[in-house]
This record gives sequence, C-alpha cells and structure tokens, in this order.
Amino acid sequence: MGREIKRQHFVPRFYLNTFSEDTEEPYYLYCYDLPEDRVFGSNTMDIAQSEYFYDLSDEQFIENKFADFEGIFSQAYDKLVDSADVTALTHEERHVISLFLSHQHIRTRKFREVVKQASEHTLDIVDEDEVDDKEGRKAVEAGTTEEGAKQWQAQLTANALEGFADILYRMDWFLFVNKTEYPLWTSDHPIAIFNPVNPEPDPERGIERPGSKVHVPLSTDLVLALYDPGQYFVKSKREELTEKEHVDFQNKLQVEHSHRQVFSPVEDFEFAREVIEENPEYAELDYSDSFVG
Repeated sequence: MGREIKRQHFVPRFYLNTFSEDTEEPYYLYCYDLPEDRVFGSNTMDIAQSEYFYDLSDEQFIENKFADFEGIFSQAYDKLVDSADVTALTHEERHVISLFLSHQHIRTRKFREVVKQASEHTLDIVDEDEVDDKEGRKAVEAGTTEEGAKQWQAQLTANALEGFADILYRMDWFLFVNKTEYPLWTSDHPIAIFNPVNPEPDPERGIERPGSKVHVPLSTDLVLALYDPGQYFVKSKREELTEKEHVDFQNKLQVEHSHRQVFSPVEDFEFAREVIEENPEYAELDYSDSFVG
C-alpha cells in the first residue's frame, strides 16, 4: 500500500492553482464562503477538500484512480489553456476532457449533498405512501447518511460517466477569452450546467434536454463553453469578454452553482455579495431543485 492520502480534494489542486497569481508553491487564493458571508485567504492545499472524502476502504482506490486520471487530463487541459484554441485538441484529447468534466461534476461535496437530500425527499414520499418494501426503504435510507451517499457517489462515478461524457463530447465547444482587468472566478463545484430554453429542472433527462449549456472556467482568462448543437448556432470558436458585465455573468454562474465557496486571485467579492442579496437561495445549501422537476 502506498502513502496514505488524508486530505482529498474534490476539485483538483492543479486546476485551482491556475486561478492563483502565484507561479510556484504555495499557491494562494481568496475564498468567499456564501452561507457565512466570509472572505479569507488560503493555500490551495486547504480548499475544496475534506479528510478521507472518497475512502470506502483502506485501499483508497477512488482517490488513487482520480489522481491517475488527473495526470492524464492535466496534459490536455494545459494544451487547451496554453493554445486558447479548442480546434487544437485531438479527438482523444477532447474525449479525455469530456470524461474529466463528467468526473468533476459527480465527485464534489455539492453532488454528495444532492444525493443525501434526494434520498431524504424519496424517503418522505415512501413514508407518505406507506410503501411496504423494507429492502427498498433501507436502500433509500442509507443514501441519507454520509457513508451511504459516499457509496452512491462512488457507484455513479464508476457507472454513469461514459454516457455523460459522450453527451459533452458531442456538444459545440468554444472559448470565452477574458480581455478585461477583472478575473474569472471558480468554485468548489466549477461545472455550471444551465438551460435558458428549458429552465425548469428535469431529473429524468438533465443535460440531455434541448437547450443545455455548460460553462467551465479554465483560468482567470478562459471559460470553456459547451452548447447543445440542436438549439444554438456557434458563430466562432472564440468570443472575447470585453466588458465587466461579461465577466460578471460568468462569475455569477460560479456563485449560483457552487456548494458554498467561490475562489479568486483577488480579495474583492462585492459582486458575489450583490448576487446573494438578490438571490439568497444560492447560499442556503438547499438542492431540492436538482431533483424535483
């Protein structure tokens, strides 16, 4: 058995480091905690992580699997950031990035909380309907616990990724390039999936619904955008963000889709506070909209 990994990141450090102004260790970011309305600075070692977050046994299989895959993904990620050109990616690199994004969406603390809250919601329905299925109720009840939700998350990670990655791969890809002085933020759940055409959540179809968009900040200067090709016409593979409101839109997505923290190389989070004032539900840690359509 190799070295035990106690502090396990659900957002990779190599990715978080890209949002720091530091060019070597220790990489430093500012964090805004939405529920606590608190700003603090931190080394990237100490954010978007939890002790033994993935461990289901002494083998640390999932943590080691993520570490191996991150090594593969980081090469395609570096190429995309350095070139700022999605057309420079090979088919294999695009597939690797699609698979990584599907991993990243499922592996976070927010996704685990969604599993727990969805299980609690289902359990309420089972109790109200007086369903006489002891084994089924036991399985649902397990999902309401931290350990049970961890098990569900591990199973989804193992079984649901290829299909989700294939959907991402087939979307239209392009980049937003930040030309302003204001940095793009990221968060503890950086994959922002939204749907202006069909905004109401649909647990049955999710990202497959017509009109889906995915925005992922790659650095303080780049956002990768993936759009449903059946609903949107992408004129160019690069679009420039030239005004503060353009950057604000991208950063608002991170506030909206985060679990509880957004990250920036600078300490100013006044815009995040304005977003929370207008949308207090973003800071409430309630994900019922993720599973009630």
